Amino acid sequence: MEPILFIITGPSGAGKGSVMRALLERDAELSKVVTYTTRPPRHGEIDGFDYRFVAATEFQQMIGDGRVFEHEQVYQDYFYGSPRDLFVEGQDGLIELDYKGRIKYQARHDRVVSIFLLPPNLTELKRRILARSEVSNLEARLANAIEQIRHAPEYDYVVKNDDFDECVDSVESIIKAERLRRQGRCHLGDMMTQISLSDRP
Repeated sequence: MEPILFIITGPSGAGKGSVMRALLERDAELSKVVTYTTRPPRHGEIDGFDYRFVAATEFQQMIGDGRVFEHEQVYQDYFYGSPRDLFVEGQDGLIELDYKGRIKYQARHDRVVSIFLLPPNLTELKRRILARSEVSNLEARLANAIEQIRHAPEYDYVVKNDDFDECVDSVESIIKAERLRRQGRCHLGDMMTQISLSDRP
């Protein structure tokens, strides 16, 4: 069966990384598509899991040789990009992208499910951004967060992250439902093939 790419989007501070870690711990048939960034790692982030942390010169080289499928400079400082190669054999993919990256991958890959994570409210969003960001780029992060939220209606699912465990349960239910949809379509395809063959003289 063709793998599904599950895209997680949300503003800075929406809990995307924590939700993705929890999903990966629960689901052995889900693998994270690790994206690239030129920013330094934050406390507790692991190279090769949270991101692949690379120098700006290396990032540009990867763009040049085709290893990066789409990229963007965020907050007018660091670059972020996602890989051309997505899937581990036999597993579905889980990737964190902004709305622009989602559009590009939906045009490229047939089975894409987009999930937008909302913070509890704007006050809490600002508090989370302040807790993790330099004051110098706070306004840029807030502006980017609002821009991301404006695109949430374009997503297949929107999940509010005001209770972490409930949020993870909800996203896990989405993944299970989409796999059932895929399985049903495969079974139907097999049946239609049998019908087509049986109709032949």
